[in-house]
Amino acid sequence: MQLSTKSAQAGLLCLVAFLAIPSVHAQTTDGLATIQVIPVAVDSDSFKQQFVFRNPNNVVASVQPKYYPGTGTAQASPITCPSVAIPISGSITITSLRALCPALVVGSAFGYLYLIETHSANLPFSVFSRVSNPAAAGFSIEGFPAHTFTSATTSISGLRRLAATAQSPAFQTNCFVGSLNNYVAGGIAVETSVNVELFTAAGNNLGTGTNINLIPGKLTRLLDVFTTANAPAGDHDNAVIRFSENGADRPALITFCTVQDNTSFGADFRIAKQEWGKGWELGGQDGHVRRDYVDLREVVTSAGVGRNFTIQAGAAGRNTHVLYFRHPDWVSCELVSVGSELRLLPAYGLEMRMLDDTGTVIAGGNDVIGFQSHYLGDKNDVGDGANSRYTIEVESALPSAVLRDYGLHCESGNGHTRGDMIRYHDALDLF
Repeated sequence: MQLSTKSAQAGLLCLVAFLAIPSVHAQTTDGLATIQVIPVAVDSDSFKQQFVFRNPNNVVASVQPKYYPGTGTAQASPITCPSVAIPISGSITITSLRALCPALVVGSAFGYLYLIETHSANLPFSVFSRVSNPAAAGFSIEGFPAHTFTSATTSISGLRRLAATAQSPAFQTNCFVGSLNNYVAGGIAVETSVNVELFTAAGNNLGTGTNINLIPGKLTRLLDVFTTANAPAGDHDNAVIRFSENGADRPALITFCTVQDNTSFGADFRIAKQEWGKGWELGGQDGHVRRDYVDLREVVTSAGVGRNFTIQAGAAGRNTHVLYFRHPDWVSCELVSVGSELRLLPAYGLEMRMLDDTGTVIAGGNDVIGFQSHYLGDKNDVGDGANSRYTIEVESALPSAVLRDYGLHCESGNGHTRGDMIRYHDALDLF
């Protein structure tokens, strides 16, 4: 499409800065969900977006879209769009954002889509979208299950701002920060602040950073993020951006960047990776996926505070914990002191072992207090290829006249659940 005025060209450049994205990286194969988010939704003279919904269920799935506009666009408020009926074991294509949401105001629009499956049954679905210009050149953006967005500190690597040379175009990085909407009607729209910082590949600060204030349902664009984050003038290559949420409400944040060249407007799209959860725990803000965690007591129930992990006095006694690991992976577990969280000494008189879902001992054993880097197996080696459950048995190795407490510390690369207790104070000695 040929634009005839400088203002039209400027509008196209601004839109391309948002949209020049040939493919989405950091996707997961586990893409089915009943609540999905498409971080980029657009309709303009220069770009149209097509949406394809997929339903693997044997019941028609009904999906309710809601469009949340980006700040600074003509659309003043979110739009609840007509429901989409996805046929049994089939797909349906919606030709544009405006066809999906007919109430969009006239003019260019960008924002994000929040998609909910509304059938009374549990009917997870998947969705992807394709954006194309009038020349039919384009790119795809898939839906992300809504639970993957948390308030964890996130980062993106490989960002650049480079001036053009005789051999290469100029490069620019644009980033986006959003706070996912609240589904519950009448909920308080709590404002939060997101700190945006840039670093060199070696970890040195680039400038002073900046803070972005957000309320749920808002998406803010940071054009040339090096300028926005107050980085020094000039070229920067392979920089790292970090987004950290400063509020107390722990909202779900949408953070991503595009790195584009300013000649062809070829670019990429990068969802930020979760690095540190609440309390600076390695990984995401996800209690189901802990990568380095010490458990000291049972889950709290309606009866009150959960019991500490203890082995009763005497010569025999056993507790059994259940954990879910995701193979292939390396895992390590150990018994630790409740006070220091350091590995217990053999003289403390406890031992541990880990069993797979078939009851086979795969690590630990008699007089063992911990094991390092145990390989769970290749995908086809365990559970018919499915992630599975494991049990850890903790026993008395030496007689004791007193109750002994302990903590269970496990590490994994892919993440695991907490070591919940399923048997407590069995008067048994099995190994």
